Amino acid sequence: MSGLFAYYRCYSPESKCHYNVPQESCQTALRHNYDERSPTTGGYPTPLYDELHTNLPKDVMQFPGFPFPPDTPEFPDRKQVQDYVRSYADTHGLRKVIKLNTQVLSISYVNNQWQCVSRDLVHKRTNTEYFDAMLVCTGRVSHPYIPDIPGLQELKQNRPEGMISAKEFRKASEYSGKTVMVVGGAFSAYDIARQLSYTVGQLHVSLPHRDDDDNKESPSFDGFDQNNLPAIHPVIKKVDLQTVYFADGSQMPMPDTIIFATGYLYSYPFIDNTNPLTLVCSQVDPLQNLRCFTDGHNINDLYEYLVYIYNPSLAVFGVPFNVAPFPLYEHQAHFLAHLYKGEVKLPGFDEMKTMWEDLVKQRPGKLLFKMGLEQIPYRNSLMDIVEKYVRDTCPTSKRLEYVTEDSEWAKRLKKPELHLQALGYGIKF
Repeated sequence: MSGLFAYYRCYSPESKCHYNVPQESCQTALRHNYDERSPTTGGYPTPLYDELHTNLPKDVMQFPGFPFPPDTPEFPDRKQVQDYVRSYADTHGLRKVIKLNTQVLSISYVNNQWQCVSRDLVHKRTNTEYFDAMLVCTGRVSHPYIPDIPGLQELKQNRPEGMISAKEFRKASEYSGKTVMVVGGAFSAYDIARQLSYTVGQLHVSLPHRDDDDNKESPSFDGFDQNNLPAIHPVIKKVDLQTVYFADGSQMPMPDTIIFATGYLYSYPFIDNTNPLTLVCSQVDPLQNLRCFTDGHNINDLYEYLVYIYNPSLAVFGVPFNVAPFPLYEHQAHFLAHLYKGEVKLPGFDEMKTMWEDLVKQRPGKLLFKMGLEQIPYRNSLMDIVEKYVRDTCPTSKRLEYVTEDSEWAKRLKKPELHLQALGYGIKF
Protein backbone atom coordinates (compact mmCIF):
# COMPACT_ATOMS: atom_id res chain seq x y z
CA MET A 1 0.00 0.00 0.00
CA SER A 2 1.28 3.42 -0.88
CA GLY A 3 0.11 6.90 0.02
CA LEU A 4 1.11 10.44 -0.81
CA PHE A 5 0.56 13.30 1.63
CA ALA A 6 0.73 16.78 0.15
CA TYR A 7 1.12 19.48 2.78
CA TYR A 8 2.71 22.86 2.16
CA ARG A 9 2.33 24.80 5.40
CA CYS A 10 0.80 23.79 8.70
CA TYR A 11 0.15 27.39 9.66
CA SER A 12 0.43 30.73 7.91
CA PRO A 13 -0.18 34.08 9.63
CA GLU A 14 -1.12 35.46 6.20
CA SER A 15 -4.62 34.07 5.72
CA LYS A 16 -6.02 35.54 2.54
CA CYS A 17 -7.18 33.17 -0.16
CA HIS A 18 -9.38 33.37 -3.23
CA TYR A 19 -12.86 31.86 -3.15
CA ASN A 20 -16.15 32.36 -4.93
CA VAL A 21 -19.40 33.90 -3.75
CA PRO A 22 -21.52 31.90 -3.53
CA GLN A 23 -19.46 28.75 -3.15
CA GLU A 24 -22.09 26.09 -2.56
CA SER A 25 -20.61 23.13 -4.42
CA CYS A 26 -17.22 21.78 -5.35
CA GLN A 27 -18.20 21.98 -9.02
CA THR A 28 -18.82 25.72 -8.69
CA ALA A 29 -15.55 26.18 -6.81
CA LEU A 30 -13.51 24.42 -9.47
CA ARG A 31 -15.39 25.92 -12.41
CA HIS A 32 -14.47 29.39 -11.18
CA ASN A 33 -10.83 28.42 -10.57
CA TYR A 34 -10.95 28.26 -6.80
CA ASP A 35 -7.39 28.31 -5.50
CA GLU A 36 -6.48 27.70 -1.87
CA ARG A 37 -3.19 29.49 -2.21
CA SER A 38 -2.72 33.00 -0.93
CA PRO A 39 -2.39 35.51 -3.78
CA THR A 40 0.36 37.33 -1.85
CA THR A 41 2.49 34.51 -0.37
CA GLY A 42 1.67 31.57 -2.63
CA GLY A 43 1.23 29.44 0.49
CA TYR A 44 -1.79 27.42 1.59
CA PRO A 45 -3.66 29.22 4.37
CA THR A 46 -5.36 27.00 6.94
CA PRO A 47 -8.21 27.61 9.41
CA LEU A 48 -5.75 27.75 12.33
CA TYR A 49 -6.39 31.10 13.96
CA ASP A 50 -4.10 32.39 16.68
CA GLU A 51 -6.11 31.42 19.78
CA LEU A 52 -7.44 28.11 18.45
CA HIS A 53 -7.76 25.30 20.98
CA THR A 54 -9.26 21.84 20.69
CA ASN A 55 -12.94 21.45 21.58
CA LEU A 56 -12.34 17.96 22.99
CA PRO A 57 -10.23 17.05 26.03
CA LYS A 58 -6.78 15.76 25.13
CA ASP A 59 -7.44 12.25 26.48
CA VAL A 60 -10.52 11.93 24.26
CA MET A 61 -8.89 13.09 21.03
CA GLN A 62 -5.47 11.44 21.32
CA PHE A 63 -4.34 8.40 19.34
CA PRO A 64 -4.90 5.15 21.31
CA GLY A 65 -1.75 4.29 23.22
CA PHE A 66 -0.04 7.59 22.39
CA PRO A 67 -0.90 10.20 25.04
CA PHE A 68 -0.13 13.89 24.91
CA PRO A 69 2.84 15.00 27.05
CA PRO A 70 1.87 15.17 30.75
CA ASP A 71 2.21 18.95 30.94
CA THR A 72 -0.24 19.53 28.07
CA PRO A 73 -3.37 21.44 29.18
CA GLU A 74 -6.70 19.66 28.97
CA PHE A 75 -7.59 21.56 25.79
CA PRO A 76 -4.36 21.90 23.78
CA ASP A 77 -3.78 24.87 21.50
CA ARG A 78 -2.94 24.57 17.81
CA LYS A 79 0.83 24.54 18.39
CA GLN A 80 0.59 21.77 20.98
CA VAL A 81 -1.53 19.65 18.64
CA GLN A 82 0.92 20.27 15.81
CA ASP A 83 3.82 19.19 18.05
CA TYR A 84 1.85 16.10 19.10
CA VAL A 85 1.22 15.05 15.48
CA ARG A 86 4.88 15.61 14.60
CA SER A 87 5.93 13.56 17.62
CA TYR A 88 3.63 10.75 16.48
CA ALA A 89 5.22 10.84 13.03
CA ASP A 90 8.75 10.82 14.46
CA THR A 91 8.00 8.02 16.94
CA HIS A 92 6.66 5.79 14.17
CA GLY A 93 9.28 6.77 11.57
CA LEU A 94 6.75 8.28 9.17
CA ARG A 95 8.70 11.29 7.90
CA LYS A 96 10.65 9.14 5.45
CA VAL A 97 7.43 8.32 3.56
CA ILE A 98 5.97 11.84 3.62
CA LYS A 99 6.63 14.32 0.83
CA LEU A 100 6.35 17.93 1.91
CA ASN A 101 6.09 20.95 -0.40
CA THR A 102 4.20 18.77 -2.87
CA GLN A 103 0.89 19.45 -4.60
CA VAL A 104 -1.11 16.54 -6.02
CA LEU A 105 -2.38 17.63 -9.44
CA SER A 106 -4.38 14.56 -10.43
CA ILE A 107 -5.08 10.93 -9.59
CA SER A 108 -6.65 8.42 -11.96
CA TYR A 109 -6.93 4.66 -12.32
CA VAL A 110 -4.92 3.54 -15.36
CA ASN A 111 -4.14 -0.07 -16.32
CA ASN A 112 -5.06 -1.41 -12.89
CA GLN A 113 -2.83 1.09 -11.09
CA TRP A 114 -3.26 4.51 -9.59
CA GLN A 115 -1.48 7.22 -11.52
CA CYS A 116 -0.57 10.18 -9.33
CA VAL A 117 0.72 13.37 -10.93
CA SER A 118 2.27 15.79 -8.45
CA ARG A 119 4.33 18.97 -8.48
CA ASP A 120 7.34 19.78 -6.35
CA LEU A 121 6.59 23.34 -5.26
CA VAL A 122 10.20 24.08 -4.34
CA HIS A 123 11.97 22.85 -7.47
CA LYS A 124 8.99 23.41 -9.80
CA ARG A 125 9.09 19.87 -11.15
CA THR A 126 6.18 17.64 -12.13
CA ASN A 127 6.37 13.96 -11.24
CA THR A 128 4.25 10.92 -12.17
CA GLU A 129 4.14 7.86 -9.89
CA TYR A 130 2.10 4.65 -9.79
CA PHE A 131 0.58 2.91 -6.78
CA ASP A 132 -1.49 -0.18 -6.01
CA ALA A 133 -3.83 1.72 -3.69
CA MET A 134 -4.68 5.36 -3.11
CA LEU A 135 -5.64 6.90 0.23
CA VAL A 136 -7.07 10.41 0.20
CA CYS A 137 -6.21 12.05 3.54
CA THR A 138 -6.69 15.74 2.77
CA GLY A 139 -9.60 16.39 5.13
CA ARG A 140 -12.49 18.77 4.50
CA VAL A 141 -11.33 22.19 5.67
CA SER A 142 -9.90 23.72 2.53
CA HIS A 143 -12.90 24.88 0.46
CA PRO A 144 -15.20 27.12 2.54
CA TYR A 145 -18.93 26.75 2.05
CA ILE A 146 -20.43 30.18 1.34
CA PRO A 147 -24.26 30.20 1.07
CA ASP A 148 -26.06 31.66 -1.92
CA ILE A 149 -27.46 34.85 -0.38
CA PRO A 150 -28.88 37.40 -2.82
CA GLY A 151 -26.63 40.46 -2.95
CA LEU A 152 -23.61 38.72 -1.43
CA GLN A 153 -21.69 38.56 -4.69
CA GLU A 154 -22.13 42.30 -5.24
CA LEU A 155 -20.98 42.96 -1.68
CA LYS A 156 -17.83 40.89 -2.22
CA GLN A 157 -17.08 42.70 -5.48
CA ASN A 158 -17.61 46.21 -4.09
CA ARG A 159 -16.34 45.70 -0.53
CA PRO A 160 -14.00 42.69 -0.51
CA GLU A 161 -13.00 43.49 3.07
CA GLY A 162 -16.69 43.39 4.04
CA MET A 163 -16.86 39.60 4.21
CA ILE A 164 -14.48 36.72 4.88
CA SER A 165 -14.74 33.02 5.60
CA ALA A 166 -13.76 31.68 9.02
CA LYS A 167 -10.73 30.16 7.31
CA GLU A 168 -9.33 33.68 6.92
CA PHE A 169 -9.90 34.78 10.53
CA ARG A 170 -6.67 35.13 12.52
CA LYS A 171 -6.90 37.64 15.39
CA ALA A 172 -9.80 39.31 17.18
CA SER A 173 -7.61 42.37 17.67
CA GLU A 174 -7.80 43.06 13.91
CA TYR A 175 -11.47 44.02 14.39
CA SER A 176 -11.02 46.32 17.38
CA GLY A 177 -13.90 48.81 17.70
CA LYS A 178 -15.66 47.55 14.55
CA THR A 179 -19.13 46.15 14.03
CA VAL A 180 -18.85 42.47 13.11
CA MET A 181 -21.39 39.75 12.30
CA VAL A 182 -20.56 36.05 12.60
CA VAL A 183 -22.73 33.71 10.51
CA GLY A 184 -22.97 30.13 11.80
CA GLY A 185 -23.92 28.12 14.86
CA ALA A 186 -21.23 25.48 15.44
CA PHE A 187 -17.94 25.48 17.36
CA SER A 188 -15.94 27.79 15.10
CA ALA A 189 -18.70 30.39 14.97
CA TYR A 190 -19.05 30.32 18.74
CA ASP A 191 -15.34 30.52 19.42
CA ILE A 192 -14.69 33.33 16.96
CA ALA A 193 -17.65 35.29 18.33
CA ARG A 194 -16.39 34.70 21.89
CA GLN A 195 -12.99 36.16 21.03
CA LEU A 196 -14.50 39.10 19.18
CA SER A 197 -16.69 40.04 22.14
CA TYR A 198 -13.55 41.38 23.86
CA THR A 199 -12.44 43.61 20.99
CA VAL A 200 -15.28 44.72 18.72
CA GLY A 201 -17.57 47.69 19.19
CA GLN A 202 -20.74 45.74 18.33
CA LEU A 203 -21.11 42.00 17.86
CA HIS A 204 -23.90 40.24 15.93
CA VAL A 205 -24.52 36.55 15.23
CA SER A 206 -26.79 35.08 12.55
CA LEU A 207 -27.81 31.54 13.47
CA PRO A 208 -28.78 28.86 10.93
CA HIS A 209 -32.32 27.54 10.87
CA ARG A 210 -32.84 24.22 12.59
CA ASP A 211 -35.88 21.97 12.51
CA ASP A 212 -36.01 21.90 16.30
CA ASP A 213 -35.78 25.69 16.78
CA ASP A 214 -39.10 25.76 18.66
CA ASN A 215 -37.68 23.50 21.36
CA LYS A 216 -34.23 25.01 21.37
CA GLU A 217 -32.71 26.49 24.51
CA SER A 218 -31.48 30.07 24.57
CA PRO A 219 -27.87 30.54 23.44
CA SER A 220 -25.18 30.22 26.08
CA PHE A 221 -22.60 32.99 26.41
CA ASP A 222 -20.10 31.40 28.78
CA GLY A 223 -16.66 32.85 28.20
CA PHE A 224 -17.94 35.97 26.41
CA ASP A 225 -17.32 39.52 27.59
CA GLN A 226 -20.53 39.92 29.57
CA ASN A 227 -20.52 43.65 28.80
CA ASN A 228 -20.51 43.03 25.05
CA LEU A 229 -22.80 40.08 24.36
CA PRO A 230 -23.84 39.47 20.73
CA ALA A 231 -27.19 40.43 19.26
CA ILE A 232 -28.73 37.22 17.88
CA HIS A 233 -30.39 37.23 14.47
CA PRO A 234 -32.10 34.60 12.31
CA VAL A 235 -30.91 33.45 8.88
CA ILE A 236 -29.86 36.18 6.43
CA LYS A 237 -32.40 36.49 3.61
CA LYS A 238 -30.51 38.99 1.45
CA VAL A 239 -28.02 41.85 1.60
CA ASP A 240 -27.21 45.02 -0.27
CA LEU A 241 -24.31 47.41 0.18
CA GLN A 242 -26.00 49.20 3.07
CA THR A 243 -28.28 46.66 4.78
CA VAL A 244 -28.61 43.07 5.99
CA TYR A 245 -32.13 41.64 5.73
CA PHE A 246 -33.17 38.67 7.87
CA ALA A 247 -35.72 35.91 7.34
CA ASP A 248 -38.08 37.24 10.03
CA GLY A 249 -38.40 40.62 8.29
CA SER A 250 -35.94 42.47 10.54
CA GLN A 251 -32.90 44.28 9.24
CA MET A 252 -29.71 46.03 10.37
CA PRO A 253 -27.10 48.33 8.82
CA MET A 254 -24.32 46.52 6.99
CA PRO A 255 -21.54 45.72 9.51
CA ASP A 256 -17.88 46.43 8.83
CA THR A 257 -17.26 42.69 8.33
CA ILE A 258 -19.34 39.54 7.99
CA ILE A 259 -17.50 36.34 8.94
CA PHE A 260 -18.99 33.18 7.44
CA ALA A 261 -18.34 30.24 9.77
CA THR A 262 -20.67 28.07 7.70
CA GLY A 263 -18.52 25.01 7.20
CA TYR A 264 -16.61 23.47 4.33
CA LEU A 265 -17.18 21.46 1.17
CA TYR A 266 -15.89 18.01 0.40
CA SER A 267 -13.67 18.89 -2.54
CA TYR A 268 -10.81 17.05 -4.18
CA PRO A 269 -9.35 19.19 -7.00
CA PHE A 270 -7.04 16.38 -8.05
CA ILE A 271 -10.04 14.16 -8.94
CA ASP A 272 -11.93 14.76 -12.18
CA ASN A 273 -15.31 14.94 -10.49
CA THR A 274 -17.14 15.40 -13.80
CA ASN A 275 -15.80 12.05 -15.03
CA PRO A 276 -15.90 9.43 -12.25
CA LEU A 277 -14.92 6.82 -14.85
CA THR A 278 -11.33 7.87 -14.12
CA LEU A 279 -11.72 6.18 -10.71
CA VAL A 280 -13.53 2.96 -11.63
CA CYS A 281 -11.78 -0.41 -11.79
CA SER A 282 -12.30 -2.70 -14.76
CA GLN A 283 -14.12 -5.35 -12.71
CA VAL A 284 -17.11 -3.04 -12.16
CA ASP A 285 -19.79 -2.17 -14.69
CA PRO A 286 -19.61 1.66 -14.74
CA LEU A 287 -23.21 1.90 -15.94
CA GLN A 288 -24.55 0.72 -12.58
CA ASN A 289 -25.83 4.04 -11.23
CA LEU A 290 -22.41 5.69 -11.30
CA ARG A 291 -22.59 9.20 -9.81
CA CYS A 292 -20.10 11.99 -9.39
CA PHE A 293 -17.59 11.30 -6.64
CA THR A 294 -18.83 14.23 -4.54
CA ASP A 295 -21.35 17.04 -4.78
CA GLY A 296 -19.46 19.02 -2.14
CA HIS A 297 -21.86 18.19 0.67
CA ASN A 298 -21.50 14.40 0.60
CA ILE A 299 -19.28 11.77 -0.99
CA ASN A 300 -21.02 9.01 -2.90
CA ASP A 301 -20.66 5.24 -2.70
CA LEU A 302 -18.41 4.55 0.28
CA TYR A 303 -18.36 1.19 2.04
CA GLU A 304 -18.02 1.68 5.80
CA TYR A 305 -17.68 5.45 5.21
CA LEU A 306 -14.24 4.71 3.83
CA VAL A 307 -13.77 2.48 0.76
CA TYR A 308 -14.94 3.54 -2.70
CA ILE A 309 -17.36 0.86 -3.85
CA TYR A 310 -16.58 1.25 -7.56
CA ASN A 311 -12.87 0.75 -6.88
CA PRO A 312 -11.97 -0.55 -3.40
CA SER A 313 -8.29 0.33 -3.92
CA LEU A 314 -9.37 3.95 -3.30
CA ALA A 315 -10.19 5.03 0.25
CA VAL A 316 -11.05 8.41 1.74
CA PHE A 317 -10.02 9.06 5.34
CA GLY A 318 -11.84 11.25 7.83
CA VAL A 319 -15.16 11.72 6.02
CA PRO A 320 -17.39 11.44 9.13
CA PHE A 321 -17.64 14.54 11.30
CA ASN A 322 -18.70 15.30 14.88
CA VAL A 323 -16.16 12.68 15.94
CA ALA A 324 -12.98 12.35 17.97
CA PRO A 325 -10.80 12.34 14.86
CA PHE A 326 -7.51 10.71 15.87
CA PRO A 327 -9.01 7.53 17.42
CA LEU A 328 -11.34 7.18 14.45
CA TYR A 329 -8.44 7.54 12.00
CA GLU A 330 -6.54 4.85 13.91
CA HIS A 331 -9.37 2.36 13.46
CA GLN A 332 -9.84 3.27 9.81
CA ALA A 333 -6.11 2.82 9.19
CA HIS A 334 -6.15 -0.51 11.04
CA PHE A 335 -8.98 -1.76 8.82
CA LEU A 336 -7.33 -0.59 5.59
CA ALA A 337 -3.94 -2.04 6.50
CA HIS A 338 -5.46 -5.49 6.81
CA LEU A 339 -7.60 -4.96 3.70
CA TYR A 340 -4.70 -3.98 1.45
CA LYS A 341 -2.50 -6.73 2.86
CA GLY A 342 -5.13 -9.15 1.56
CA GLU A 343 -6.16 -10.33 5.02
CA VAL A 344 -9.70 -8.89 4.93
CA LYS A 345 -12.27 -9.58 2.23
CA LEU A 346 -14.94 -7.12 1.17
CA PRO A 347 -18.54 -8.02 0.32
CA GLY A 348 -19.39 -8.17 -3.36
CA PHE A 349 -20.18 -5.02 -5.34
CA ASP A 350 -23.95 -5.54 -5.26
CA GLU A 351 -24.00 -6.09 -1.51
CA MET A 352 -21.86 -3.02 -0.82
CA LYS A 353 -24.03 -0.94 -3.15
CA THR A 354 -27.21 -2.09 -1.36
CA MET A 355 -25.65 -1.28 2.02
CA TRP A 356 -24.81 2.22 0.77
CA GLU A 357 -28.30 2.87 -0.62
CA ASP A 358 -29.85 1.73 2.67
CA LEU A 359 -27.53 4.07 4.59
CA VAL A 360 -28.49 7.03 2.40
CA LYS A 361 -32.19 6.33 3.07
CA GLN A 362 -31.63 6.07 6.81
CA ARG A 363 -29.44 9.17 7.03
CA PRO A 364 -30.53 11.67 4.38
CA GLY A 365 -28.71 14.89 3.50
CA LYS A 366 -26.21 16.27 5.98
CA LEU A 367 -26.97 13.46 8.46
CA LEU A 368 -25.14 10.97 6.22
CA PHE A 369 -21.69 11.55 7.70
CA LYS A 370 -22.65 13.19 11.01
CA MET A 371 -21.74 10.58 13.62
CA GLY A 372 -21.62 11.89 17.15
CA LEU A 373 -21.84 8.97 19.56
CA GLU A 374 -22.39 6.58 16.65
CA GLN A 375 -18.64 6.70 16.14
CA ILE A 376 -18.36 4.12 18.93
CA PRO A 377 -20.30 1.31 17.18
CA TYR A 378 -18.68 2.37 13.89
CA ARG A 379 -15.17 1.90 15.25
CA ASN A 380 -16.22 -1.43 16.75
CA SER A 381 -17.74 -2.54 13.44
CA LEU A 382 -14.39 -2.00 11.73
CA MET A 383 -12.79 -4.13 14.44
CA ASP A 384 -15.43 -6.84 13.94
CA ILE A 385 -14.62 -7.09 10.24
CA VAL A 386 -10.89 -7.34 10.89
CA GLU A 387 -11.29 -9.89 13.68
CA LYS A 388 -13.54 -12.05 11.51
CA TYR A 389 -10.68 -12.67 9.10
CA VAL A 390 -7.45 -12.36 11.08
CA ARG A 391 -8.34 -13.99 14.42
CA ASP A 392 -7.08 -17.40 13.27
CA THR A 393 -4.93 -16.55 10.24
CA CYS A 394 -2.88 -13.77 11.84
CA PRO A 395 -2.94 -14.38 15.61
CA THR A 396 0.15 -12.21 16.22
CA SER A 397 -1.15 -9.25 14.24
CA LYS A 398 -1.55 -5.94 16.07
CA ARG A 399 -4.95 -5.49 17.69
CA LEU A 400 -6.84 -2.35 18.66
CA GLU A 401 -9.15 -2.33 21.64
CA TYR A 402 -12.91 -2.27 21.33
CA VAL A 403 -14.68 0.79 22.71
CA THR A 404 -17.41 0.14 25.27
CA GLU A 405 -20.27 2.52 25.98
CA ASP A 406 -19.44 2.57 29.70
CA SER A 407 -15.70 3.16 29.28
CA GLU A 408 -14.15 6.26 30.77
CA TRP A 409 -13.29 7.44 27.24
CA ALA A 410 -16.92 7.15 26.14
CA LYS A 411 -18.13 8.97 29.23
CA ARG A 412 -15.74 11.81 28.54
CA LEU A 413 -16.81 11.90 24.91
CA LYS A 414 -20.47 12.11 25.86
CA LYS A 415 -20.06 15.09 28.18
CA PRO A 416 -17.19 17.28 27.04
CA GLU A 417 -19.46 20.30 27.52
CA LEU A 418 -19.00 20.00 31.29
CA HIS A 419 -15.28 20.58 30.88
CA LEU A 420 -15.78 23.23 28.21
CA GLN A 421 -18.22 25.11 30.41
CA ALA A 422 -15.69 25.19 33.21
CA LEU A 423 -13.25 26.85 30.83
CA GLY A 424 -15.84 29.15 29.33
CA TYR A 425 -14.75 27.82 25.99
CA GLY A 426 -16.38 26.47 22.91
CA ILE A 427 -20.00 25.59 23.78
CA LYS A 428 -22.03 26.01 20.62
CA PHE A 429 -25.10 28.20 20.37
